[in-house]
Amino acid sequence: MPKASTRWAAGLHTLILLVSCILFLGGPLTRPAQADVRGADYFTNLTLTTSEGKEVKFFDDVLKDHIVAVNFFYTSCTDLCSLSTARMAQIYEWLGERMGRDVFFVSITLDPETDTPERLARFAAGFDIGKGWTFLTGSRENIDIIRSKLGERARALNLHRSDMVIGNARTGVWRRSSVMGSLVIALQSILELDPDFQAGVQAGPTALAGSLHINTEYDLSAHPGEAIFLRACASCHTIGLGKKYAPDLAAVTVRRDQDWLRKFIMDPDLMLGAGDPMAVLLDQDYPDVVMPNLGLGPQDADDLISYLAAADARLAAVEQESAESYLAYEAAHGLSEADSTPAHQDGSEW
Repeated sequence: MPKASTRWAAGLHTLILLVSCILFLGGPLTRPAQADVRGADYFTNLTLTTSEGKEVKFFDDVLKDHIVAVNFFYTSCTDLCSLSTARMAQIYEWLGERMGRDVFFVSITLDPETDTPERLARFAAGFDIGKGWTFLTGSRENIDIIRSKLGERARALNLHRSDMVIGNARTGVWRRSSVMGSLVIALQSILELDPDFQAGVQAGPTALAGSLHINTEYDLSAHPGEAIFLRACASCHTIGLGKKYAPDLAAVTVRRDQDWLRKFIMDPDLMLGAGDPMAVLLDQDYPDVVMPNLGLGPQDADDLISYLAAADARLAAVEQESAESYLAYEAAHGLSEADSTPAHQDGSEW
């Protein structure tokens, strides 16, 4: 046999032996790497207190065996805490019966000196929180240790992260997910932590959005006011569908002076601090859902007001159409006001 063929055969024999050893010692080549499952030794079992006043061990009672989404906030926040909580509440609503069964939300205050269990309970009530979502406070020392374990190391309250830490404590898979970006993608990221969900039919963000009846084809870039409303307002407000976590904004462009609206949209915290009567009244009516300062500029405010005015015009048109239809119905059935107005004994109308 030629030397080249001999060397090739020897090399092939060596490769076969190497692969055999790998398969014998390490299992199939396609075997996925196991996640590093961290437990109480990492996350700690330090004691925290729920909004109901119950003391819990952080890992054993809050994380263990659960799929969780953890965020940090504080109730007196005038920045994004209320907004991020409202956006989490949207995901909470979408998860439906999974909440408290397959998935658990955990919100930990960064201001334990202020946020007592009673104050946390009032804050949670403002967002209609039910099963599966735990609000936690505790000692400054314990919270600082736990937040550091979860990557929250801000040195000032107003600099804390607004995202979620999501993970499956059983499988050891942990990652971050934004609540200020696509909520459909955030929902998808949480669902994918469930091995049973992964084993089933995979529904990507587009398919998931379709199942939730979310229009992903509409070009919001051409409608800046609507984009601002959907991104920053819709989690707390509706337009004509009643109170959600904050006032219904139907007819707000009729009820409020436009200059006042513009100022309040841009600087709600400054107006409240200056004692603006309407800002103070709104704060009293919704004490646990703070209107955040979103850093919107004059053009943003004008775009948002234009969108709200257009929505008010559409609502007025629908109401007018309904009123005209009802008047036509009355007239057709002899129920018009002229036929039913009560009269005095002398025949004159009231």
